[in-house]
Amino acid sequence: MRNRRVGLFCAAALAAALAVTGCGKKSGSKVVETSAENRAAETAASVAATSGSAESSTAAAGNSAAATEKRALISAKVETYQKDNVSIGYPVVNGLTDSAQQEKLNAHLKENALSPIEALLTDAAKDKLTVTAEVVSADADRVVVVYRGEMQRSGDATPVKLFYTNTVAVKTLKDLGLRDAVDADSMVNYALGDAFELDNAGESEVNAYKAWVQSTGKEALQKSLEEKLAASDFPLKKGENGKLRWPESFSYVKDGEIYFSISVPQDMGNVVVLKYDMVTK
Repeated sequence: MRNRRVGLFCAAALAAALAVTGCGKKSGSKVVETSAENRAAETAASVAATSGSAESSTAAAGNSAAATEKRALISAKVETYQKDNVSIGYPVVNGLTDSAQQEKLNAHLKENALSPIEALLTDAAKDKLTVTAEVVSADADRVVVVYRGEMQRSGDATPVKLFYTNTVAVKTLKDLGLRDAVDADSMVNYALGDAFELDNAGESEVNAYKAWVQSTGKEALQKSLEEKLAASDFPLKKGENGKLRWPESFSYVKDGEIYFSISVPQDMGNVVVLKYDMVTK
């Protein structure tokens, strides 16, 4: 299934966040190249090779150099928010030519990164929450971040796994998600079908997932998953009680593959991530 809307999703960017009270400490940095820029360089090189003209070669070299310069300028590092028993990594983007927009983007990324504090914790001073951030890609068009961690609220016997993602369009600060890439119903059919693929899972995890689908029943899971995937990803919405509602599914795109999570029983790890290849499926 190839949806033309995939381009919108692939053009999305990382999670963002507003400044929150508390100090953050630097935990690392990473320069991420953009596939769009790579394509620009490859196109320029192709023009030079096929035209055979000095003018085309010169233009191609210039375009390639410009793309290389753009890649070098855009970077994203991960810093850490730390307060009480809460530790959350969040991305910080550098190198945008529009400094005001860069500031807004970083505030948005941080706000989304820290949103589990409000949406999931019952007592931020006592509950435990540890989240790491991975910058999947960062360029002038989009930022994509994946968050993984554990949460244990006061009174809980054991911690639960936490997985969420954020793709943000740099220019508009729009949060993009599964609905911008593919039809959610198609992903439900894929998740409940025989050709599914779990990300980073061994045979035991795959067998446990199959047994869960079979024991619960595909028909019973169909509607539930449709609702969860339709309401997946950022931006978060507030419920009737005024508290942020946490989605039960998050997604992102990497190297032509869609990754999306669904919640499962705690004895299965609370969450599984499925991987859908948009090229071969």
